[in-house]
Amino acid sequence: MSTTTTRTTLEMQEQPRRRSVVPGADIQAPIPATISAGSSYFPDLEGKRVLWSDLPDISSFPSMPAGAQTPAGASTPGWLTPGNATPGWQTPAGASTPGWATPKSTQARPLLSEDAYPDIGTMYSWRGVMILLITCGSQLMDNIFMTAVNLSLPAVQAEFNVSSGDLQWLLSAYTLTFGGFLLFSGVLADRYGRRQVFSIGMGVLSVWTLANGFGNSFIQLAIFRALQGIGAAMTVPSSIGIISSHFVASERIVALTMFGASGAIGFCAGLIFGGFVTDSLGWRYIFRIAVAVTGPLGIMGWILLPKDRKEGNARPKLDFVGAGLSTGGLILLSFVLSSGGEYGWNKAFIIALLIISVIMICVFAYVEKKVSNPIMPLSLWKIKNFAPLWIAGFVLYGSYQTVIYYVVLQAQEVAKLSAGATALRFLPMGAAGFTTNMVLAKWMKYMNTRYLMLLGMLITTLSPIPASLMPAEDPNFWRYILPTSVMVVTGVSICYICITNIMLGSVPANVKSLCGGLVNTAFQIGSGVSLALAAAVVDAVDIKKGHDEATQYQTGLYCCIGLSGLGLIVSAFGLRGLDGNAGGAQVH
Repeated sequence: MSTTTTRTTLEMQEQPRRRSVVPGADIQAPIPATISAGSSYFPDLEGKRVLWSDLPDISSFPSMPAGAQTPAGASTPGWLTPGNATPGWQTPAGASTPGWATPKSTQARPLLSEDAYPDIGTMYSWRGVMILLITCGSQLMDNIFMTAVNLSLPAVQAEFNVSSGDLQWLLSAYTLTFGGFLLFSGVLADRYGRRQVFSIGMGVLSVWTLANGFGNSFIQLAIFRALQGIGAAMTVPSSIGIISSHFVASERIVALTMFGASGAIGFCAGLIFGGFVTDSLGWRYIFRIAVAVTGPLGIMGWILLPKDRKEGNARPKLDFVGAGLSTGGLILLSFVLSSGGEYGWNKAFIIALLIISVIMICVFAYVEKKVSNPIMPLSLWKIKNFAPLWIAGFVLYGSYQTVIYYVVLQAQEVAKLSAGATALRFLPMGAAGFTTNMVLAKWMKYMNTRYLMLLGMLITTLSPIPASLMPAEDPNFWRYILPTSVMVVTGVSICYICITNIMLGSVPANVKSLCGGLVNTAFQIGSGVSLALAAAVVDAVDIKKGHDEATQYQTGLYCCIGLSGLGLIVSAFGLRGLDGNAGGAQVH
């Protein structure tokens, strides 16, 4: 193999761009690139950052002089020489140096099949628009299913005559399986095809959504909601993997921002949709109407989403032991966190399940160290900023869900608003979330990521204060609850985009869906932990002392301030190397 190459220093991102090396072969082309001094091919671009698409086709180079190197401190490889080869970097069969390919190489084997990885153009092409429509639509519906049922609970309780304690299973059953299957679904998407997993997930979601609309007992509804959650869990990591693998640079930021906006809008729209439909048509029509959207999305996903790129012919074996331990442990942990406050933390079965769940998760971590094909490579946690961002997302989303939980209770139980009236008053919250995400989509590439993340965490930390000051004798929604709802959705929207862009921009392409699953697992488990902690504090401080409901909800909101404050501290002192703006490479 030739040992000559241009002295072009490339700060690689993981997104592949098809550039022919030999007929039928592809390489991983970095975007963007920094041209170093002394370049024999690009003297007029020395020291400038350019897109790979702006450079001449590498296949036209007659030869490559020696001296290629990766920038000092870069987290991903550029052009690699034997001296700086990165383990695990895939190369043509028989190549002596990882990551090394030349135009004349006769040993090169295609890393990416052209048939398996089609050119889709930009996100503004017809194909790009379809990808965004389908993936963002699924995220919208997943979040609608989380919150739409909230305002229908009194109607369901009246129809099936269930206790208040059992009623929470209509919410918990969905979130338990949703959070428990996210990690496993991410692995399935990365290894067996994101398009396939997405479409199957939408199919599962649609079938059990329709079943919910015709359930004849509360037990049936709870079971159908759990199966619904499995389908929803299959769509989220695969959607994130599709978006982050098929859009690059600033387009990826815009696409992920729109995906985040869909979640924020869906969360708010679920409250509005559920309230109006329950008041006008009945709670069953929440599911019957929703399936008219989820079904077509699944079909469109199978037909229109791009095929997955394939690296080699062999698929790695699936770690079934790790999959079982992680899924079972997360489901048990989610159950304990969501039910401990209801049944009592001193109950023997709650304590036993908590211990079992922790043991399963610890054994899972040990197994992942030993197996050859772990479903969650522990090396991910060593990537810079991965762990602090996961922790920040954990407490951030937990605080968000808990704030929404208590302000909805304030609106209905303290201010005595109906489901429809409550839904109407949350319209500004949805508008704020949408506006924030659209502004970020356009301007985030010019903003400092670290400061933007800290701003979002600060807004989220301060957001519960207005609602926590609402007195029982003057429960004014517009004065107290509205500012809190607008602030919390704004802060969370900012942080969500920062977290997903930073995390997905720092991991290899073949684990993007897994990373997306991990991010959303943090969100789901964080929600359970936050609600459980707040409920425990409220029980200890207010309920046992006979305080009224208004005081109980205020205490719950105070807990949210503390949780968000923890996330702010982690973000301030844990994030490193984010001195550049979100649109370019991180500054090292």
